[in-house]
Amino acid sequence: MATRPKSGREGAPPSPKPHGAEAPEGRATSFAKKAGVFVGLISGAAGLFFLFFPQFRPEVSKPVADQSATIGGVVVNQHTTRGNYLVYSDQSKLGFTKQQLSVMGASAFARVTVVGYRNRKLTLARQVIDARTGNLVGEARDFHVTPPADRVTHRWWDWVPLRSGRGSYIMVIKLLDDEQKSAIACGQTRTFGGLAGRLPATPPQICEE
Repeated sequence: MATRPKSGREGAPPSPKPHGAEAPEGRATSFAKKAGVFVGLISGAAGLFFLFFPQFRPEVSKPVADQSATIGGVVVNQHTTRGNYLVYSDQSKLGFTKQQLSVMGASAFARVTVVGYRNRKLTLARQVIDARTGNLVGEARDFHVTPPADRVTHRWWDWVPLRSGRGSYIMVIKLLDDEQKSAIACGQTRTFGGLAGRLPATPPQICEE
C-alpha cells in the first residue's frame, strides 16, 4: 500500500518568538508589579510629608456626639443682700458701695450640665415672672459660656433685688443655643416674695421637671 508522504510541517520545531515579545499574562503581571511599586512610593512620600507637616494631615470625620443639657439642683434664698450673694458666689465686693451691698434681694443657684456642645457659644438667661399673673417682670441675658470639652458641668448663680410691696415671683433659668435661637435647657425656682412679704400663688410651670 502506498503511503502518503509526511508534510514538511509535521514534527517541525516551533517557530522562535520575535525578540522582546511576551505573553499577555506576563505583560499584565509586569504592569501590576510596577503599579504596586509606584503606589508604595507615593504612600511612603505622603507618610513622610504628614510626619514632618502634621498640620496638613486631613482630619478623620467623627460621628456627631449626642447633645443634651440640663439645669438641676435649683435653689433660691428669699432674703439675701447683694453683699451676701457676692460672698456665696465667691465674687469680689470691690467697686460696690455699702448702700449697694445692703440691697435686699433673692439669690438663686443651680448646676448646669452640657454635653455635645464643645466650642459652641451658649447663653444663660434669667427671667423673673410674677407667679400670680404669669407676666414677665424682669430678664437678663448677659452670661455667656463656651464649653471647652464634650461634657461640662458649670455652677450657675444669680441675684435680683426684691420688688416693692408684697408679691410672689419665680426665677426661670434658660440655657440658649445661639445657633438654634432656642432654649436647650430650663430650670425654675420656687416662689419668693417682695420686700413686704410673699402672697400665696400657684406659679406657672415653665420648665420640665
